[in-house]
Amino acid sequence: MLWTSFQASVSERDNLSKLYARMIESSITRMVEAVENNLFGILQDLELEEGDLDFTIYERRIGNLIRFAPHIRQIILLRGDDVLFNSNMRSHAKVDLKHLSFPDKLFNALSLGIQIGDTVHGRFLSEVGDVTSKNSPRKLIPLLLSLRNNPSAASYRVLVGMNAHYVDRLFKTTDLGDRDSYALLRADGTVLLSKGRESTGINVIQQAISSFKEGRDESHLREQDGWLEKSQSTIRFSGKYPLGIVVSVDHGATFSNWLDENKILILTLFLATFGVLVIAFWLYLDLQRSKILRKEIRLLSSAVQQSPVSFLITDKQGVIHYANPAFEKLYGYSREEYIGQYPSIIKSGMAPEEVYKNLWASVNRGETWQGEFINKTKDGQLIPTSSAISPVVDDDGNFDYLVGALMDISVQKELQEKALAASREAQLASEAKSHFLATMSHELRTPMTGINGIIEILKSNQCNPQQVSDLLDDLGSSSNALMMLLNDILDLSKIEAGKLQIEFLPCNPSAIIENVLHLFRETAQDKGVELVSNAQEYRDIWVKSDGLRLRQVVSNLVSNAVKFTEIGHVRVNLRVTPLVAGKISLKIVVEDTGIGMTPEQVNTVFEPFTQADASTTRKYGGTGLGLTITKQLCQLLGGRLKINSVQNSGSIFAVDIPVDQVHAPHGGVSQDVDIGSLQMLLAEDNVVNQKVVSTLLRQKGHTVDIVSNGQEAVDIARQKKFDVILMDMQMPVMDGVEAISHIRQEQGLNCTTVIFAFTADAFPEHRGKYLEAGANDVVTKPLNWVQLHEKLTEVFRARVK
Repeated sequence: MLWTSFQASVSERDNLSKLYARMIESSITRMVEAVENNLFGILQDLELEEGDLDFTIYERRIGNLIRFAPHIRQIILLRGDDVLFNSNMRSHAKVDLKHLSFPDKLFNALSLGIQIGDTVHGRFLSEVGDVTSKNSPRKLIPLLLSLRNNPSAASYRVLVGMNAHYVDRLFKTTDLGDRDSYALLRADGTVLLSKGRESTGINVIQQAISSFKEGRDESHLREQDGWLEKSQSTIRFSGKYPLGIVVSVDHGATFSNWLDENKILILTLFLATFGVLVIAFWLYLDLQRSKILRKEIRLLSSAVQQSPVSFLITDKQGVIHYANPAFEKLYGYSREEYIGQYPSIIKSGMAPEEVYKNLWASVNRGETWQGEFINKTKDGQLIPTSSAISPVVDDDGNFDYLVGALMDISVQKELQEKALAASREAQLASEAKSHFLATMSHELRTPMTGINGIIEILKSNQCNPQQVSDLLDDLGSSSNALMMLLNDILDLSKIEAGKLQIEFLPCNPSAIIENVLHLFRETAQDKGVELVSNAQEYRDIWVKSDGLRLRQVVSNLVSNAVKFTEIGHVRVNLRVTPLVAGKISLKIVVEDTGIGMTPEQVNTVFEPFTQADASTTRKYGGTGLGLTITKQLCQLLGGRLKINSVQNSGSIFAVDIPVDQVHAPHGGVSQDVDIGSLQMLLAEDNVVNQKVVSTLLRQKGHTVDIVSNGQEAVDIARQKKFDVILMDMQMPVMDGVEAISHIRQEQGLNCTTVIFAFTADAFPEHRGKYLEAGANDVVTKPLNWVQLHEKLTEVFRARVK
């Protein structure tokens, strides 16, 4: 039965190898066929072209083909041996066709004149004079296509570099094991791609060449090791192209898998056999009862002697008659010390007397008592134990001895303590989050209350112009407070998810500090707090870091210092210290004379959702996220943040970041560009946003057309020329990404029009998707005219250049 089961597993694996070979051959044939079909039209059009050729259309068609065909790495258009177009954009140098080793006769009359060359290493097909390393992990399979069966005589040819890694993934999608192998062969036996040795053995190659010459689609090769089939190789050839697939399954692995799957059955049969032998053995021993009894006693004695559990045997009065070595080792008593004693020698006195009364009551009834004690060793160490005390009852229901099993449960108790500690920590975390939600509710509701109240006051039409101006300023402040809160939450979530992007570019720390101080100077002056800095001394120092995140660090620290300082000063000092290998230490120290913190508060101030104490939140506001974000930003920039604070005296926050010192960037003189009055299209599905944005743009002198979804934007873009299109990314019917793609690809009136992706999506990783679709830049909601004007000026300045 077991042998039949194993043969079935072998047969199943053989069938799978055939199936996988057919599936992969079909996939690769379709892949090459797709390349052939897509490029057939291009070659046909080129052959029919007369006069000067405009390669722009062909370049775009080839570019689209590469973009949507991951199995194509490179396409080169040839006229004779001259390169007309190379998709890798490096040069138009001649391609080294000899290095690609295209065979003269290996093409199929069912298709175009298509030849398959040897696999080459490298990201792109080599040009004449290139030296490629065979250690490169990237590989390409070259294909040469023409409209004639003699490719060298064709006017135009297309050289395609197929991504060998993509082809390799077709094999890896199967459940072939680590010991199985596969290969992609050309019909002359050349190995284009392989894994393992079985699939590229000399016997397999010879079988493949023979099968191709005989016109067979599929053949099989078995390798025997005595009576056991060692492996089977399935060779499958494409019916259209000179390509073959080899899938070899290792039946040594099949045997290992079969053994693992049937181990329960094998074990069952073994145990059943063993059981029969045991029964026969015991029947035999029954004839020698006295011998059996001696062996049983010896076996029982050995089991108790070798058991890791402590055993005690006492008489009815509790006098100890026996203890095993585990008892001696655990409690430290020798045989001479415990024989004749009572178990009270290990009694710690921590259990109430009621427990012992219940124990003796159960034993006297002939029952087993179970419970826990904390016992004491000879040297006074306390050991928690799980105990079971049983009377040794005879056939008449009487007993003269008691057996006690005492198991050390110190490890279990320790695990229980850890579990309780983890539960307490989880409870504290839950309380911290509850506190954060309460604080967040307050921080959200406070500005929203102000916004709603201001709206009601303005709707009453009972305010003079000055009151209206003041109310609008308050409305802007409340709106900015909400935006800052949302930005903090987004930053924290991105940091914790490891998705916050850091971009190291030249920046000026002195200018960053001066800019931040300018923002908070008015607030500090209103409170009578002096805001000073030495940053100007380092105005000529440029470093390579993320200027945006460095500004965020300084802004958070200065904001906190000004907020918590009622009298005195806030000082921001910059210091630069040379390190090694061209690096410098950039140290920014923010010192204030504010309320300070206790040592306990300092230990928790960097934890999320935490402020110094609840009164701080009530008096000064805030969510407790600022310093958490600041510390993690410092770590992402490669530095650290330290704090030194004394309650009622002030705090010192020190940022220390190792950076590379660089030269100041040499930018050209900006050219002022008058963008004038623009014809703009606003694609936005939210009615309120339509009113607000269109009104703002019209106030700036621009003409605005409004549509409510991407399809309407595409339709109107076909009929009317615009200077700028503001495209919302999330709309019904058709979203912004699809709409931009249609406008760019249709080559209509607005195929080159400036298009801004207009979105509330603030995640940088999504920006690339919008730009890839064809957007010139991204404008975030809520719309800021200064931001939009700067982007418009930048785009039009680039066009002027």
